[in-house]
Amino acid sequence: MADNSKLVGSLNLARLEGAGIMSVKGKSGAVKKCVVIPIDENDIFIKVEEKTTQQGEVYLSKLYALGIEIMEKREPDQWGNVCHAKLATSKEWINNHTPAELETRNKVFLGNFKSVAIPSSNQAATIDAPLADPEPQNDDDLPF
Repeated sequence: MADNSKLVGSLNLARLEGAGIMSVKGKSGAVKKCVVIPIDENDIFIKVEEKTTQQGEVYLSKLYALGIEIMEKREPDQWGNVCHAKLATSKEWINNHTPAELETRNKVFLGNFKSVAIPSSNQAATIDAPLADPEPQNDDDLPF
């Protein structure tokens, strides 16, 4: 992949075990269409903890992570895809499932990625942006 390029693609969340779409009514009464993905079946890592910003404000830091592996192809395919994504598997998941379940999980294909050149006139590619503390998310309308 060239220095001034990025990978562009999508992950098919419908390939995850038990994934579906559900309408969820928020606290304000508004109904939102949501993708629902079972946590345990898909080996999703959850970490929620209170953190404090440099200004002393306390917020809830949330991490809901799905492990994936990006595999580079030897040659681009007929559509120009240079990488594909599949599920990664944690040691805990491996220890709690049968070899047959592991083999099935290792075959879950999530999507492809193409390499796209970033034009040199794009200043975002050449400017180092300072790191910032994460902003607290406002998910007040969801019931969880």
